[in-house]
This record gives sequence, structure tokens and C-alpha cells, in this order.
Amino acid sequence: MRSRFALATTLSLWLTACQNHAALQASMAVDESLINTYWKLLTVNDDLVVAADNVREAHIVLHIDNSARLAGATGCNTLSGRYQHTRQQLTFHPIVTTKMTCPAALMHIEQAMLSALYQTTHWKINGERLVLFNDKGEPLAGLKAVHLY
Repeated sequence: MRSRFALATTLSLWLTACQNHAALQASMAVDESLINTYWKLLTVNDDLVVAADNVREAHIVLHIDNSARLAGATGCNTLSGRYQHTRQQLTFHPIVTTKMTCPAALMHIEQAMLSALYQTTHWKINGERLVLFNDKGEPLAGLKAVHLY
């Protein structure tokens, strides 16, 4: 009986320690950089975005080279443009895309993504998640940092 109690106590303490360690790791997570990070689109206008097979996933990368350059894909077409970034403020202008015709579902995601980018006025990063907001503080799009190595 004592050995069962000791085993149960040991297991309980071990599980608690694992949970505390996981919570500590999560709280210590470093925020990803807005710049030079591959941001995969997860949601736009509260709709879940799922990448189609054999199609480039919707994403953006904000490059800082000779100028503030935006690059990415809508899930249908590639996109490029410029952005302006000051502290938590962020705007995209102008944005151009290739003009391929894609299935209706991908075209819908593309239009929603472009609309969200044009309406973006500020942003927030929490760990590996980026949220773009409009001037009313409403979330427009949710993105996740993807490491390409």
C-alpha cells in the first residue's frame, strides 16, 4: 500500500513539474521579429486559411534591405510592394500581384488577404503569432512565424 502511495505521489510530482516547466517555457518565449520573418497566413477576417495542395501557401515577408520591401504570396498569386513601419504602426502601399486565375476559394482568400493588408494600421506580436489590426483596433489577419531552415 505504501509503495502504491509513494508511486502515485512521485508520478503526481513529476507531472506537475513537467506542466510547470512547459508553462515556464511558454512564458519565456521570445517574440519573433516583424522584419525578415516568413509569416504564414492562418486567419483573415476570422476565417481559417488552409493551404491547398500543390499551391504556394499565403504568406508575407517584410524585408529591410535598400527599402522597406514586402514580398509574399496570396495562396494564388505572388505579391510584392512596400510597407511603412514605425513602432507599432504598420501600413502597406502599394501592393501588386500577378494575375493568375485560381479556383474561387483561393481567389476569395486572396481578396480578403489583400483587403486586410490595405486596411492594416498597426500590429502586435506574441511569441510566434502576428496579428494585424485596422484603425479601430479590430483584428484583420493572424499569421504565424515559420522558420525556413
